[in-house]
Amino acid sequence: MQTIDAVRAIQAVKNGVTRPYILEGNDGYSYFTKFKENPETSRILANEFVCAKIAEFLELPLANPCLIRVDSDFLDLYGDEISTHIDNDMTITTGLHFGTRKINKAIQITNSRMLEEAVNVRVIPELILFDQLICNTDRDQNGGNLLFDISKMQIVVIDHSHVFDIGPLWDAHQLNLRIGSEFKPFTQNGYIFRKLIHHVRGNNPFDSISGKMSRMTNDFLWHIIKEIPDEWLIPEDDKIALHKYLCDRLHRISDAFEVLRPSLPFWKGGS
Repeated sequence: MQTIDAVRAIQAVKNGVTRPYILEGNDGYSYFTKFKENPETSRILANEFVCAKIAEFLELPLANPCLIRVDSDFLDLYGDEISTHIDNDMTITTGLHFGTRKINKAIQITNSRMLEEAVNVRVIPELILFDQLICNTDRDQNGGNLLFDISKMQIVVIDHSHVFDIGPLWDAHQLNLRIGSEFKPFTQNGYIFRKLIHHVRGNNPFDSISGKMSRMTNDFLWHIIKEIPDEWLIPEDDKIALHKYLCDRLHRISDAFEVLRPSLPFWKGGS
């Protein structure tokens, strides 16, 4: 994953429990940045990092995730301003944080017509199964986690902070309890159910993403988890448990089809 140096603080983001801030990077782009000192703890950053790496392997349409490096010169200029915005009695520190490149012409997907105009509308079944793999129910409840890039006419997926069933609250104990747990259906009135189900149709809509997941190995997942920056302070036991949890869900991903099937009336059969 690319590392970008922060050079300027642009604007606080008012919504979002992680209290992000838009920063300018040394590459000239702007990034929605979540800090390791955010109110939800650095596990939010670990969640984003791991899920972005998995999504990249699965060739899903991400908004250029990266690591954002903050140095002492930047903090001298903007540290107090950003720390005040976060407002959790912690001071922003130097090091690595997590960023997502800002899309200049992006809007929240509010209706099915927008999806029909997307050049990558066929990615919808892939996003649905990806969310099952990482146990992400937040996208089903939060339409802001799925955007439409007007300039490219395509769906873009963002924000994987609240995954692994319990968001930032996971640790070895909690994840070990969830290994082998059943996959969960999306809510009947949720975002996915209302807007995306019409685009999961015909035979074998999940064939492409199933093939990609079948090529994802245990070693690959462990390599991702090992790369979580040390300064985010994720204990080794928790990393091992996260690996076991994701491997378990990956190897049982076909179980998710039976859970999804009742909510997808245009799916005719097959994977």
